[in-house]
Amino acid sequence: MLLSCNSWKQNYCFYTFCRFQATSQIRMMESKANEEMNNGSEWHVPILAMTADVIHATYDECLKRGMDGYVSKPFEEENLYQEVAKFFKTKTISDS
Repeated sequence: MLLSCNSWKQNYCFYTFCRFQATSQIRMMESKANEEMNNGSEWHVPILAMTADVIHATYDECLKRGMDGYVSKPFEEENLYQEVAKFFKTKTISDS
């Protein structure tokens, strides 16, 4: 899931709340689903923040609130690809 975060001054507080609130809700749903499955597997929705805010404290806050990654806008295609690729595990031949 990509959460695009608008940092315009008049909307900053609203969008900051929304992105963190959305992440919190998703993590709560994951936790509930994992408890109900109780079969050893774990469900996880990758969340990648996309924001024009390049302050390191914002990056830290996104990770602290449960996001898995962060891309600052504007971004290069390769940067986005590298961040999204982290969410995919590759299987070796012995794993299949």
